[in-house]
Amino acid sequence: MKALIVYAHPREQGLNRGILETIVRTLEKQGHEVTVRDLYRVNFDPVLQGPDTIHIEEGHFVREKDTYPKDVEIEQQYILESDLLIYVFPIWWNSFPAILKGYIDRVFAYGFAYSFEDATVSKQFSGKKALFFSTTGQPQTPENEPDTVLTQAIKTTTSGWIFNANDTEVIDHIFYGRVPYLTDTDLENVLRDVENRIEALDKFL
Repeated sequence: MKALIVYAHPREQGLNRGILETIVRTLEKQGHEVTVRDLYRVNFDPVLQGPDTIHIEEGHFVREKDTYPKDVEIEQQYILESDLLIYVFPIWWNSFPAILKGYIDRVFAYGFAYSFEDATVSKQFSGKKALFFSTTGQPQTPENEPDTVLTQAIKTTTSGWIFNANDTEVIDHIFYGRVPYLTDTDLENVLRDVENRIEALDKFL
């Protein structure tokens, strides 16, 4: 299996980096091929330019350009070649970090990730699975509840939205809350949970 991990955190240390390294180590131990796209390290340009947006002409969605920018095509090819798509990022202002939002704006473009007129677009995502790991300073989910009102809203506008127009199956969006207040033992438990979740992926793939 080929796994693509899109990582969006500027720090070289911390819990998000630990989550990333745990995912990579666990997948590779299982014999999977792993590609990491660290958006800060590759200096991904998150700014969507006017010619790459869509607009309406005579009732149809159109783009001024027939092709995507070269850096976008590189990221799109990584997606097409992968069976499992994993996203690791903190929740800032109740959403994606800006660099990841820009990645989605540019890479998940009309004609690639979704189309209102071409049914073949969604089919190129058939069989793909997606998994999201997010950290947040907000409290974790209440006892016996799957989500807080806030995490459910974030899911709806992040992991629940970007694949809603193609055939990718979202396995889960996991939140680790109260990060600034976690003890060393708590942090170790988070990474153990990440490892366990990755090891259990076989039942979804």
